[in-house]
Amino acid sequence: MMTEEQWEEWKKEVDTILDSKVEEWKLLGYEKVKKEEIWDCFMKKLPRLDAPEPMRLYWVVSELFHLKVNDYMNWLTLEAYQGPSWFDNEDAVSFRLDSFKKEQSHR
Repeated sequence: MMTEEQWEEWKKEVDTILDSKVEEWKLLGYEKVKKEEIWDCFMKKLPRLDAPEPMRLYWVVSELFHLKVNDYMNWLTLEAYQGPSWFDNEDAVSFRLDSFKKEQSHR
């Protein structure tokens, strides 16, 4: 099992591949894609992949090259659904309510 530090080291090694994926997907019209998100998507997908033991860097590179924009978009959708609730932070809710009241008073 790899440690978080080892993954961070490999992330640095594959930085150019992540840049390549960003450029590829931007050419397909996905302008807001970020390489950090591509890495997070890959890491989330990793447990479902048939990874060799021990894991090798060339395998990670290959899997990153095979990562599809559809995988990324599905991951983004799931992340949005699992994101923080609007009601977790009372300040945020009161701020929105205050903004709404101000908007209503200007009408």
